[in-house]
Formats: sequence, C-alpha cells, structure tokens
Amino acid sequence: MAIDFGRLAQGVATGYLQAKIRNTEANDALKANTLARVGETLIGETIPNAIEAEKVRRTNYDNLANQYGTNFAEVADKGMFTIDDTSMKRLDELLKDNQLDAEKLKNANFETDFNNRYNQRVMSAEEKYNPILKQLGVDNIGALGYNTVEALVKPTETTTKDTMADTVTQTPIKFDNMQLSDYLTPTGIGVALDPNKFAKAAQSVRGFDQLIKIDPVTKEAVVTLGDRGIEFTALRDVTQEFLSQFGTGKEGEASLPAALSFADKVLKERTEDIIFGVRTASGRQEGMVSLVADSKTPGVMKAGNTFSNGFLTSFPDALSQKKYIATNIRELPTLAQQQLFAQKFPEGIKFSDGTDAKIFLLQITGLSR
Repeated sequence: MAIDFGRLAQGVATGYLQAKIRNTEANDALKANTLARVGETLIGETIPNAIEAEKVRRTNYDNLANQYGTNFAEVADKGMFTIDDTSMKRLDELLKDNQLDAEKLKNANFETDFNNRYNQRVMSAEEKYNPILKQLGVDNIGALGYNTVEALVKPTETTTKDTMADTVTQTPIKFDNMQLSDYLTPTGIGVALDPNKFAKAAQSVRGFDQLIKIDPVTKEAVVTLGDRGIEFTALRDVTQEFLSQFGTGKEGEASLPAALSFADKVLKERTEDIIFGVRTASGRQEGMVSLVADSKTPGVMKAGNTFSNGFLTSFPDALSQKKYIATNIRELPTLAQQQLFAQKFPEGIKFSDGTDAKIFLLQITGLSR
C-alpha cells in the first residue's frame, strides 16, 4: 500500500498546530496568572504602602517645620530623617548631642524643597509601575491616589544683560548645603574645638608652620594665612567633625592631634583625590582630570588640560558634566570645603561646550561672580 505523503504531512502539520495552540494558550494563561498576581501585590500592597509612607514622611516633616522652622525640616527630610520613627529617633539623638545653628539655617537658600523631592519620587514610581498598570486596565498610578503636587522649581542661573555691550551673562545661583552636619555644632564636654589649640596643632600639617607662629610672650598662636585661609578653615571644619570620635581627653587636648591627622587625610580624599585621582595597591585610581608627565620633574605626574577619559565616558556632554560636579561639590559638608575644592581644581580645563570648569566652580561656591 502506497504511503500518502501529502496526508501524512497534513497530519503532522495539524498536530504541530494543535500543540502550538495548546502551548500558546498555556503560556497566555501563565502570563495572565502572573500578571494577576503582580497586579494584586502592586495595587493591594506596594502602592498603598508607598502612599502611607509618604503620609508619615509628610507628617514628620510638618512636625519638624512647626518646631524648628521650614529650613530645618528641609534639611532633615533631605537627610532621610523623616521617613519613619527610627530615623526620627536618630535625629533626636543628634539634636541632644549637638547645638543647632538656627540663624544659619534661617538664612539658607536651598535648591529643592519637600514638594519637589516628593514629585521626583512619584515620577520614579510612575516610570516603574505604569507599564504594568496599563496592562491591568489602570491608566496610571495617579488613578490609585499617588499623585504629584504643585511645586515651585527654582531657577539655577541668574541672567544679566549688558545693554551697552549687547551681551547676556548667565551666572549659576549658589545654593546652600543641605547636609545636616553643616548646621550642627557638638556640645559635649571637651568636644568643642578651641581655636588657639587648633592653630597650634595645625602647624604640623600642610605647611601651616610657615603661616602660624607662637607669640613668645602670650604663647598664643599668631595666624597669618593670606590666600590659604579657606584651606585652614576647611581643615578646622573636618577636625571638628571627627574630634568626638577620638576621645575627648582633657579639654580635647588628648584627641586633637589624632583628629587633626585624620582630618588632614579626609580633606585630601574629599578634594585632591577626587580631582587628580589616587595611587592604590592595584594601581592609580583615575580622578576627574587627566594627568601628564611633568617634564621638569621626572617620575612626577601633573594635571593635564582635559578631563580624564573615565570622566568624559561617564559624562559626555557639558550639561551632565556641570550637573555632576555641582551636585557633588554641594555634598561636601561645609562651605569652606566646597571652596577649597574649587581652589584646588586646575586651570585651563574646559567643559564640552567650551566653558571654563574652574570658573564654573568658583562661581557656584561664591568665590567669583
């Protein structure tokens, strides 16, 4: 009996199609079940929990604003102290051990406020969850009560027009730091930093011995810093920041040398090491700027006239370059440290749009207009 290959092929094809249909139906059912479970968790738990967390955060923020003022509440919220009871307790402990500089806070000008930061969190959630919600028949996350609010977006530059020269100059607005530590002063016994004792101890680092002398009669430190005043202040700020971690000793004397030595290293890490890179056991860790061989001193590297390859790869355009630098310099705890960073940055390096990087840094830190 002859084999009917046409019928055989038809039977194979029919069987394949039937199996394919069954497999597709099974896959569709699995996808539908998975989507249902994800949707149930998202709509029933994740988003309601996020909304409730925002209510707690807002309540904590409002309570702090009523007690200490709006600017303190902004700094506390930016520092994540408003998210829950545990973080609020940590804030209470900090306030017990430190004195709040209310005057400095009152006059501060911050780039963001609670509503702006809240909207950023909502938009991040929208980007993350809206594609899933649309598959579930929900238009967007706002339909579930997670909505943005009206917020004031502050300008980041001032525009000055010179009618005589017919030119327009845009200058970055300098915003104040939102690090809580910048508005706190330790109050523990032996922790407060004595200016005279610090000046004497500072003779041992950074060549300050050439600028600080001891009066033979009064035994007081005579400080003549000139253009290195910012560096001296920055070192004092970092020393104060870590002094309490080295034990108080008698009026802070026992801890001061150790804290000062540690602060010297930290200040270098926060400024020069970020700018120029640092040598590690596994080789040199690249900084923000390129390095070239110093023709006058064999074996020594000096700053080149461009950003480093790694920096340019991560931030290829001028906008991202400026935003990264501005954001990170504002993370430095005090103004003196921010200004020292600007001073240490080498001259001649340009952003991708041709503007001068050092001038930009001097402007945003208030050293130049």
